[in-house]
Amino acid sequence: MNPTLVLLQSATMFAMAGAVLALSTYVKLWTGLLSFATVTFGAIGAFGSIWLYNETSLGLFGSIIGAAVASGLFGLLVGRVFLKLSSHWLALATVALVLITRVFVVNLVDYTGGSAGEVVAYTITMPQMAIMLALVCGLLYLLKRSQFGVAADTTREDPAVAAALGVPVARVKIIAFGLSGAIGAVGGAMQASQLSYIDPDTFYINLSVTIIASVVLGGAYHWFGSVIGAAVFTGMPVYISQYITEGQSIINGALLLVIILFLPGGLIDPLRWRRLRERRLRKRQPPDAVDGTRDPAPDPALDQAGATR
Repeated sequence: MNPTLVLLQSATMFAMAGAVLALSTYVKLWTGLLSFATVTFGAIGAFGSIWLYNETSLGLFGSIIGAAVASGLFGLLVGRVFLKLSSHWLALATVALVLITRVFVVNLVDYTGGSAGEVVAYTITMPQMAIMLALVCGLLYLLKRSQFGVAADTTREDPAVAAALGVPVARVKIIAFGLSGAIGAVGGAMQASQLSYIDPDTFYINLSVTIIASVVLGGAYHWFGSVIGAAVFTGMPVYISQYITEGQSIINGALLLVIILFLPGGLIDPLRWRRLRERRLRKRQPPDAVDGTRDPAPDPALDQAGATR
């Protein structure tokens, strides 16, 4: 096969795995929570699915689903405990969780391979990755139009107002952590399949930065932004590595700075689209309709009454 085509396929698969991990982070941001816990969820999904695949007869998808369920339950627990913290302390707590996760990976030798790492026993094909990404996107699409989506949007904008309107803010955020845990586990399994070998450093701080950057780059106000951000920030570097062997980190950093400075809402920004659409509509309308005022037609009776004064 053409080497360029092989590299493009690899970049696409890395982008799909990164997109699922970014969507895991987006779910928490959807409710106004900045969290780095997706890396921990990804580690549970990767190491857990490998262990289940090797030790049970669940098969590939059964192992991934089992790891996703375990990670989702852990996400619910993390959400319930960490929601007692304020926003910036919660973010720092999830960073600490990532550090603790590495310690567990190193010491749970029977399940993770310890510091030597683990060979990934399964392979997820490109069509299978595409289906998994489509299922996650479909889930978020349906949630966006559900009562949970309305509650999440309201909670993100103003938790106090949401609570006054009867929205169970704490419950919504805990559910978001649970969903993030399950989705992050699927993304971790996909990432592990692409790497073929994982160790304690695979799911660590550097991956956290990449995931957050993908969400910010793509746009944190719509789930599709995470998919686009992962394609640009995760898949593109894999492809351009054949042309640029050094300085990729500089290129990624410069790209992120440009997006933050000139497109603060990210590549996918519903608010910016709405403003552009309203601006186009105003340009198409006649001036009188835009101003909302119009000089009234002269009234002959009033003119005659004014003339007799």
